[in-house]
Order: sequence, then C-alpha cells, then structure tokens
Amino acid sequence: MRYISTRDRKGYSYLLELLDTMSEYITNYKWLITDVEAYPLNNELFDLINEKDYIILSTDKLIDYLKKENFQWIWAVFSAIPETISDEEILTYKLPKARDNNHIYEDDLAIIQHPLAEIEIVAEDSSSIFIVTDKKEILESFKKLYPNSQRNYLFG
Repeated sequence: MRYISTRDRKGYSYLLELLDTMSEYITNYKWLITDVEAYPLNNELFDLINEKDYIILSTDKLIDYLKKENFQWIWAVFSAIPETISDEEILTYKLPKARDNNHIYEDDLAIIQHPLAEIEIVAEDSSSIFIVTDKKEILESFKKLYPNSQRNYLFG
C-alpha cells in the first residue's frame, strides 16, 4: 500500500522526523539509498552521498548522520531491507530510482522497487514524500506525521 503526502508541509523530505516516528519498527533494517540529489553542508555527509550511486547504512547510522545535519533530500529512494541480507546480495538487483521512473507513479501498482525491501520511501523533487509498505504500523506512523496524506493518490 502507498501513502503520499503533498499537502502537509512546505518543505519535504527532511527524513529525521519520519525515521524517529517509525523508530521502534525499523531497528532491524539497513537502508539502501539511491537516486540521490541532496546538498548537505557537512563535508562527510556530502562526500558520502556523492561517492557512489548508492549508500547502504544501518538504521542507527542513518539516524546518527541525520542528527548531525537534518538536510533536505531533494530526490532519493530509501529502501529498507532486513539487516540479515548482505550488501553483496542487495547489490545484485537493479538500484531503485525515482527520477524518470514513471512506474512508481502508477496508482494501481504501488510496489516496492527493490525485491528484498520491505519499505520504500521516496523523496520526490522536494514537493512530496511517499511510502510503500504492507506494514500497518509503519503506515500509521507515516499517517500520524502527515495527516493529509492519501492512499495511492499521486496526482490531482
């Protein structure tokens, strides 16, 4: 199921608050972060983002970085994958993307791009954020933070 928020905030995709809201449900994941456009002021974070086409971080490490600087992710796909899966196995699949990927915007699909992921969060051009998962508690956390979000609704 997908929920998207386009009307709750003027600036989207500052992820720390969302991850904090979901924290009790995401402890056993690592995050594959792809298709990133972001410009943190912190040199370490900037280098991390620009070093490769992807980033893989534990939930704790991702939150630690965001506590250093809660910067805006203009574009990014965050794929939550069980921490028991190796980075090598994760990278055997096509990297998820948001830009120029019309399939993620088809209302009847609402699927997670990476086959090993259980949650997908997409920061879309600073104007919206959406989540795809079948985990009810995660969707409820998202809905609590973004009360005007709508199910499987992308345009209009």
